[in-house]
Amino acid sequence: MKQFQKIVEKIARENGTTPENVMRQMQRAIDQAYDSRNTGSATMWAGMTFRGEKPTPEELVLQLAMRMQGSSAR
Repeated sequence: MKQFQKIVEKIARENGTTPENVMRQMQRAIDQAYDSRNTGSATMWAGMTFRGEKPTPEELVLQLAMRMQGSSAR
């Protein structure tokens, strides 16, 4: 996940903040989306696996990237 960390650091630099704040904001957005699951997004969330109750930013980005690669291979 070094690449992910480098991306987070770049986002932080470009926005005048810290990588920790970027991660905090990402987690907040993920938590809100997860807590607001609806019929359309429930299938997506159900198809994901993560270690805790909710995905971390790293877990979500990795799983979304894998889904995108899988769908583009079809």
